[in-house]
Amino acid sequence: MTNHTSTAVTVESLATFHRMVGGRWKIGILYNLGCDGKARFNELATRMHPVTPTTLTRQLRELERDGLITRTQYNEIPPRVEYDITDTAHTLLPVLETIAMWTSEHGNNFVASGD
Repeated sequence: MTNHTSTAVTVESLATFHRMVGGRWKIGILYNLGCDGKARFNELATRMHPVTPTTLTRQLRELERDGLITRTQYNEIPPRVEYDITDTAHTLLPVLETIAMWTSEHGNNFVASGD
């Protein structure tokens, strides 16, 4: 096994990453907005099916709080709100693609948790 103690990545930084993007739907939301572009709530809910509206709202608020997405409200009638990823979150897309490739290659080796 390779010794990674000399790398800049630490357990604490990985824990911080997990706090920011942990949650069943956050990574999917970021990737979806990053690839398919900004979206209104209902459009994003359709893209992210089967996430519930309550869960989607909570995850969007947490991502906004952590500076990974923006919520833009337009003063129109009817009101319009759009969600998009930030420039910082955009830099995560290659990382998420790498994780998806790894999961495609190795995910069958794990027992499904039912989540």
